[in-house]
Order: sequence, then structure tokens, then C-alpha cells
Amino acid sequence: MERKKFEFVKPKVVKAVEKDPESIFRELQIPNVKGLWSQQADILREYYNTFKTKQDVAIELPTGTGKTLIGLLIAEYRRRCHQERVLYLCPTRQLARQVYSKAKEYGLPASLLIGPQKSYPEDEYGNYVTNKTIAITTYSAIYNTNPKLDDADTILFDDAHSAENYISSLWTVEIKRKDNKDVFESIIELFKDDISDYHYTRIMSDDTDYYKPIYDLIPYPRYLEKLPQLIELLEANISKCGNAKHPWSKINENLEACQMFFSWGEINIRPLVPPTQTHVAFNKAKQRIYMSATLGEGGELERITGVRKISKIPIPKGWEKYSNGRRLILFPNRVFNPDDTLKVAIGAIQNQGRALVLCPDNRTAQYFISKFQKVLPEFNVLQSSDIEDSLDSFISKDKAVLVLTNRYDGIDLSGDICRLQIVFGMPEATNLQEGFLWNRLNANAVLSELVKTRITQALGRCTRASDDYANVIMIDPNLLKFCARRENLIGFHPEIQAEIEFGLSNSEKIDSIEQMVGFMNDFINDKEYYAAINDAITEIREEYEKKPKTEVQKLVLSVENEIDFVYALWKRELDRALEKVKSIIENLSGGKELNGYRAWWFYIAGNAAHLSKSKIAIDQNLDKSYYSSALRITSGVSWLSELIHHVPVDRNVPRADPYLATQIDNIEMVLSDLGIVGTMFEKNMKHLMELINEDDSIKFEKGMTELGKILGYDASRPKGDTTPDGVWILRDKFIGFEAKTEENEQDPVYSDACRQTDGHKKWIRENVSFPDGATVDAALISHKNSIRKDALPQSRELFHVSVKDIRELALKATSVLRGIRSVLVQEQGPNLFSKEHISNTLIAEKLTYKEIEEFIKSKLLEDLTQY
Repeated sequence: MERKKFEFVKPKVVKAVEKDPESIFRELQIPNVKGLWSQQADILREYYNTFKTKQDVAIELPTGTGKTLIGLLIAEYRRRCHQERVLYLCPTRQLARQVYSKAKEYGLPASLLIGPQKSYPEDEYGNYVTNKTIAITTYSAIYNTNPKLDDADTILFDDAHSAENYISSLWTVEIKRKDNKDVFESIIELFKDDISDYHYTRIMSDDTDYYKPIYDLIPYPRYLEKLPQLIELLEANISKCGNAKHPWSKINENLEACQMFFSWGEINIRPLVPPTQTHVAFNKAKQRIYMSATLGEGGELERITGVRKISKIPIPKGWEKYSNGRRLILFPNRVFNPDDTLKVAIGAIQNQGRALVLCPDNRTAQYFISKFQKVLPEFNVLQSSDIEDSLDSFISKDKAVLVLTNRYDGIDLSGDICRLQIVFGMPEATNLQEGFLWNRLNANAVLSELVKTRITQALGRCTRASDDYANVIMIDPNLLKFCARRENLIGFHPEIQAEIEFGLSNSEKIDSIEQMVGFMNDFINDKEYYAAINDAITEIREEYEKKPKTEVQKLVLSVENEIDFVYALWKRELDRALEKVKSIIENLSGGKELNGYRAWWFYIAGNAAHLSKSKIAIDQNLDKSYYSSALRITSGVSWLSELIHHVPVDRNVPRADPYLATQIDNIEMVLSDLGIVGTMFEKNMKHLMELINEDDSIKFEKGMTELGKILGYDASRPKGDTTPDGVWILRDKFIGFEAKTEENEQDPVYSDACRQTDGHKKWIRENVSFPDGATVDAALISHKNSIRKDALPQSRELFHVSVKDIRELALKATSVLRGIRSVLVQEQGPNLFSKEHISNTLIAEKLTYKEIEEFIKSKLLEDLTQY
């Protein structure tokens, strides 16, 4: 039988015909979309007339106002009229499927390329390569070490601000304690001498329950000095560290351009900004388009993407005060303590059935889940892995809570799918670098813009259309403080400003948990009540307008030089790096608001100079000069009080007391937790005084713990019959207490009480993370003024404090904190001024740890009158 010849085809010559995106939309004749909304048409015209030839373009549109259609029309314009290969990137597979479904609905040619690269359908991949379709995929498709999709002419980044950790992860070596404990501890051990004993002991003692998180950074000169050993250690073990081997291959030849951050559970080695221009799959594109509900004002999109300048299409006229849907935003921390605040959230979930909970990190998420499941075990708790491909597992359940970590964008729960959203935790630290800058350096000028962006993104998760509505509960004292601060509030969209002001004003009027839960219930279920709330917010919205902070303009001026500096360091162009870092510092000069961020860049400049002095001809004291400037700006910052021991500095640089710096940090945290605004602070001070004025031992001991905390100690009351009645810790200084408040003041101190008090020193050494060289003291608290002679041998090196004196100390401490808080109310946020103010006040009022130690140790137990 004769073989039939293949019937070849003659390719048609495709002639590109220039058409603007609006014309393409009209041709599509989409059945369910009768026409473009005005803001969509405005954006498309602006793009076509002004921005189509620019390499990096950002588009801002509020949530639910048709961003996907705009992106797909631009993508089709580039594919059809410029014959380009086009990638449309989404944060998750579920969102990629959603966009693909929309493309098909609109009649646009699209290929869905998700999952393992080797499993891409050949025909779909071929259609993209030959420019027949738009490829819809995830960020990880191009941000990997060997991307198959490495030849796009145009890349669209949907939910661009969500891309932050997807992008930076390609240049961040993560060593996680839970996955690679041996490697993690070996690295910590390598840098043992460069870490405070306080942090080293906590990390190496499995101190998981410690309430205070660790964010730290290895001083660059020490990091550089031990780089050969670090490289050797990682080269030998990187294959055992999961995905870490991929970013290691990207940075292992540029480790001098990186820094090492660490926490209790993780080590990150990374550059300041991801050097994306060194990644072919990104750099090769003719045009990159970033779409987001909010672009921010301070250059954060440029820092996220590693691009020095992004042209921004402004929000369409008339939309500057409009946002989709209506939210009732409430702040339980305004009136309730942390336990009752959680009860509000749990009560609302029980009422409404389904809820979205957004957390900044896994630790916060696991804390919420553990508390929630104890109360409502019948509810299904879902996490990101459960909705990676579809939301069905959440939508199909009547009792379900979806808890997501660092996902403030890229999740759409419209209509009746979800009417309750909980923002649980301040979204200030989604990676270790951010956590360090925010918590250890107060370099939060640039991060506050990111926080504002994340809050804006978060608020759009459950309101996707103009007639959508949802309850939003903001849970975290710092979140309350951030939103209440006028300077931050005016940076939000006017609609959000109005909703936040409405929420703040009404939250403070609520008397009970039941009333707040009922308020939310009525908002959802009573149409007339909803309408009245909606009218009230709409009316006050007209009074607001968005006004960026003045210091934000300096951050914009700085960002191009910051990006240039990162690339210069990456390419080992040290002269250029030093030139750029000098310009950065000049641009950031003036105004205390930028002091923390400027100190950070003085530190970075010192690093660049330290690296350069052995490689190029420069002033050999330049690093010392820069490090000294960083230290002079930021008195009272605990990390810099440690840094002075690890970097070269001028002789006249003041040496901060690390104990005082830690005490200040702790007091600032207490004030933050109790709320710079609201009634929580006074309720807690009143409760503390009630406890400390009781002779009942249990109440008094609780009061002692609360007193220790407001004085800046890590204070606790261990459980058990033979444990101390209280332990106060400040770094490596430990004080244990035995309280005998119920005993008659006429009776002398007996030997049993002495033995108990002395035994607390041994208990502390054996049961608490105890650094080398730590000191431990113990004191007996009682009404007594005499001691039996036969108790003297057991009383040596123990101290006695009268109950009366403790109560006077508590009264003074609450009064001093009240005064500090009254000044900080004007600042309404953690910054370097607040640390200096706390420090100056403690010194003036003689309440530093030194005076407290002297107070506790002022009378030896053996010096009581002998009986």
C-alpha cells in the first residue's frame, strides 16, 4: 500500500496591524461585558498614548475595578500588534487559573502554564513560544534558577506587591531550624562571638515559647572575616537544605554583596535588594508592567523589583476617592485586652461561619490557630496549601477559617463566599530583613509605606464589587496605633481613611464583647442598619484626601541610588558603590523621621568602605567614619549598642549601655501592647496597683510579674510548688523572688523562707536559658523587719525588700510610664525619638535597671534585726 504523503501547509504571512487596546476590546464583543468602565478606558488610553514604549510601567487601580481585563487587553495588544511573546504572572496557581478562565471568557488566546516546568503541555507551551497565545503562569515560573519561560518580550506582574518574597527568594538562602537544625546551629556556632550572649543562649536552648521574637544581623566585618568558613560549611551541606541550593547558586559568587540575618528559627543570607537585572528571564523583556491595587509613594515597588525607575500611570481622575464595596473596620484592641480581643474574633467567626484570617508570619498564624481550635474545634482550619489550585475547599464548607501567612493580595473572596476578614498582626515584617529594620533599628520610614500598602491590599480581599460588603477586624496594638496615627492615616485612599476613622470612633464606644459582635452581625444582616452606616462613611469620605508624608519624597529621591548601589556592589564596582552610598545619605538628610533609615545607610556605607579598603585606594578610616555616624544618630537602639564592639569607631562615639537599651526596648513594647491610644493602658495600670496592694500571695505575685514587665524586664511567674514566686530577667541579669506577703509582720524570718529564697537561684540556673557569665540574685519580699538568729547561715547573699517599698515602686513606675505615654501619644509610633525619650525619663526618674538593682539589693536579709 502506497504511503500517503503529508499534506503540508503554506504559512500565511502575518502582517501586524497597529490597533490600540480599546479597539481590540471592541472586536472581541465579549457577551457578559457590554463596555469598558470609564476608569478602564482611561488607563488603556493613557498606556497607549504615553507609556507603551517605556520599559517599566506601573498601573494602579483599586481592588475590583477591572484590573484583570486591563492587563489582558494590554497583553493581547503586545502579542497581536507587536508579535511579542507575553507572560502574565500571578502569585498563585489558583489565581493563574482564575485569570486563564477570564481570558477564555473574553475570547483571548491563552495558555495556562503552571506546575512543574517539565510538565507544561507541549502544545500550550508551543503556542506561547510561537506567539499564538498569552502565557498565564506564576511568579515562580520565571523566578527560578533555570526558567523554561526565559524569553518573554513583555511580562505583566499581577498583584505586583505580592511578588516581594517570590522575587527576593531567588537570591535569599534560607536555612530553617525546623528543617536543618544541625546546619542552622553550626552556622550560629560559627558566629557565636558575634552574637550577644542573650540571643545565643535563647537560640541554642530551644526557647520556642519565648514571647519576644529575635531579629538580628551579623555585623558585616565579622561576616566578611568568617566568609571562608561559612562558604565551606554551606558548600558541604547545601544539598541537604532543600530549596536553599537554588538561591545559593545565584549568590555564592557574590557573598560580599550580601548580609546574614537570623532569628530563632531561620537564617537568611541575601543582598539588600534582589538584583533582578542579572536574571535573564526578567532582564530580557522589552516591557514589564506591574499592576497593583496600590503602588505606594516611597519607591517600595522599585525596591521590591530591583528596578531603579518605574513609570507610573496615575489613578484615573474621579477615582481618587472611590473604592469598591463597604467595610466595617473595627479595632477591638481599642477597648479590650488581648484575651477579650480574641473572643471578639472567635465570636464573629461563630456568628458568620466563614472567615479569612491574614497573618504576617507563620508564628502568628500558628498562635491564632491554636487559640481558635481550643474554642471552636468543629470548624475547619484551612491554609495556603489547601487553596493552591482552587478555593472550593473553603467555599464548600459552612464552618471554615482560611488562615493565610503574608498573603495580603492575590485572594478574591467576593459576595457571600466570605463576609468576615481578620487582619491578625501588624504586617511589618514579612522577612528577616524587614523584621530587623523595623524592630531593631526603627528604620521604619520606608517600611511604613509597605505596611500601608499591605493594609490597603488586605482590605480588598472580601469586597470585590461596588455592592460588596464585609466586616474587618484589625487585631494588634501596633496595627491600631499605626492606623490611628494621623500621618499614616492621610496616606491611605480617602475611602479607607473614612472607614478607619469610623471604625476607630465606634470601637471606643463599645462596652462589651457581645456588643461588638452584635454590631458586626447587624451590619451584615440588617439592610437598613447597613445603609445608615454606609451613608455615614460616604458622607465623611468627602472630607478626606490622600496626602503622602513629606519624608516619603526623600525616599523617592533615594531609591534610584539605592538600586544603583546594589548593582555596583554586585558587580564589584566599589568606587561606584561608594559614590552611590554617599548620594543616598545626602538625599536622606534632615528630619528625625528618617534617622533610623539614615543610620541604616551609614552602616551600609561603613560596610562598603570596609570591603573596599583592602581592594582599592581609599581613606583607610572611611569605614570608621561611617560606622561612627550610624552610632551617633541612634542612641538607645539596642542593636547598635552591641555593634560598637564589632566595628571600628571613633574614640568619642558614646558607648550605649546594652542593658539600658534592652530595658528601653522592653518598655516600648509594653507601651505598644497596651496601646498608645485607647483605655487599655489605664485599665492595666489600675489592675496592676490592685494586685500589688493585695496581701493575698497569688494576687501579689501576679502584680510582681506585671511590675517587672512595665519596668522593662522579661518577667514571669513559673508554675509549680517549689518554683520562684517571680523571675525578672534583663539580658544575663536574673532576679528571683520569694513573696511572704500573707505572713504576720511581727514574726521573724525563719530558715525555711531563707532556704526557699536561696533555692530559687539554683532553680533559675537549671530551668531558664542561662548565658555564660550571667548573674543571679534572689530576694525575699515580706512585711517583716527581723530574722531568727538560727536562720542567719541560710540567709547569706540574699536580699530583703519590704512590701511597702515594692508598692511605692509600683506607684512610681505606673506614674512614670503614664508620663512617657502622654508624650508618645503625639508621636503615635515607634521611632528613635520615643527610645530617647524613654531613656531620658528613666535616667531622670532613677528607674534604670541600675537603680532598680540597687533598690532590690539595698538590704541584705542577714541585716534584718536579729531575733
